[in-house]
Amino acid sequence: MNPATMRSATPKAQQPRQAPTLAAPDLADMQRLTIREVQSLTGRSETSIRDLMKAGRFPLPDYRDGPRCVRWSAGLVRRWLESTRTQA
Repeated sequence: MNPATMRSATPKAQQPRQAPTLAAPDLADMQRLTIREVQSLTGRSETSIRDLMKAGRFPLPDYRDGPRCVRWSAGLVRRWLESTRTQA
């Protein structure tokens, strides 16, 4: 393989993941967030989020996109973040 013809772009899997933004309230509430996006917004690990869900201290996912794919609406996560800021 000729090194001059090889692509120098980073493969998609290795590109850094950009954190989701919740700027526009009306559009943000309609967004569906993956567990990784919820992790980046909350600063918590997946295990921590799941433990909080079991304890009833974090909202359960409100959208199921298959047997193993769940998502949270951005509005749920935003309200949870706001409630934890007011409690602290």
